[in-house]
Amino acid sequence: MSLHVEILSTGDELLTGQIVDTNSAWLMDRLWDLGVMVRRKTLVGDDRQDLAAALAETTARAEVVVMSGGLGPTEDDLTAECVAAAMGVPLELDEASLAAIRARFEKLGRTMTPNNAKQARFPRGATILPNQLGTAPGFRVALGRAELFCLPGVPVEYRGLCDEAVLPRLAARAGAVPAARLVKLIGVPESHADQAMRPVMDAPEHRGVRFGYRAHWPEIHVKWSVPGPDAEAHAERILGEVRRIFGDAIFAEGKDDLAPVVVARLAARGETLALAESCTGGLVAELVTSVPGASDVFPLGVVTYANAAKTALLGVGADLLAAHGAVSEPVARAMAEGARDRAGTTWAAALTGIAGPGGGTPEKPVGTVHLAIAGPTGTQTWARRFPGDRDRVRKTSAYDVLNQLRLLLRDR
Repeated sequence: MSLHVEILSTGDELLTGQIVDTNSAWLMDRLWDLGVMVRRKTLVGDDRQDLAAALAETTARAEVVVMSGGLGPTEDDLTAECVAAAMGVPLELDEASLAAIRARFEKLGRTMTPNNAKQARFPRGATILPNQLGTAPGFRVALGRAELFCLPGVPVEYRGLCDEAVLPRLAARAGAVPAARLVKLIGVPESHADQAMRPVMDAPEHRGVRFGYRAHWPEIHVKWSVPGPDAEAHAERILGEVRRIFGDAIFAEGKDDLAPVVVARLAARGETLALAESCTGGLVAELVTSVPGASDVFPLGVVTYANAAKTALLGVGADLLAAHGAVSEPVARAMAEGARDRAGTTWAAALTGIAGPGGGTPEKPVGTVHLAIAGPTGTQTWARRFPGDRDRVRKTSAYDVLNQLRLLLRDR
């Protein structure tokens, strides 16, 4: 039977929407690779009664509870206090943790305030989990029927302690790790992906395989994990079937993202890319430059939001703009060709559109985007009408142009 794991996330800021809980999704993804599916997630604010109730409920059900937040120095950081109360033990100062916190402040050239000493107090009997990335150590205790891990809520600290102290321990408890595979799709709605996968999921030979989907717009992730002695070979057979089903819609297998795939293909060919963006405002450049080593393939990106900038920086003719408007196929083509000419790159991509919420017309409604890629064999253009709000139109446009470049690079 699979290990019963639950997540307990805490903090008023998560309930008010000031901060999005990315930690839980990250941990669920990592646990999937171990063949463990989280059974339940609980979210509570910084309230003693609510925390006490959540601790009692989760540790009565689960074998493992991973709790985040509430380990800071302020009055509303209540985790250690509430866990100690649930255990019926006092808090005790750990001198080694206090020294580590003080040393971290000194290294940063800051003065440690007295309230930071609170972060070195733990329930009696706790196993302390040193935090190399912040001031708040985590800790582990036995409570109810569960092994309870208490971790800081700051994502980099949470993930660091999960990698160091939580996941290895859970891997040992979970036993044999199944063979897991992941493919990432673009341009395929989740319902279509599920329908296309039905013959695979329903096949008798794949009974016992766990399949799952994650809508990570504008991507869809398809995952499966296979238990048993023939797990690796079985997982590969399924991968072959999935490749045949989705073909070019698969932009990555495993943990890769779209922009790194494009950058890697450019680098492998010794080719380069320039960008000319209007409605996306530099979003494509941001995706590309988030990839280490992007400077080897990406010498130039310009945001030509105004018509005058399109003319001055990219050589788009004023007469062309007057005749067709900024959001048009001729202008997208001219932007891409102008960027490629000025940068001297192998490729150049351009985007111009109406992201909204205003600016649309009956002929060019909000969501209309013209895209172009200029390359060694000419210029390809296409038009889209993307649904959604401003952010959705911009992001979908950015991914669309990168995906089209991925396909062109595959063909060369």
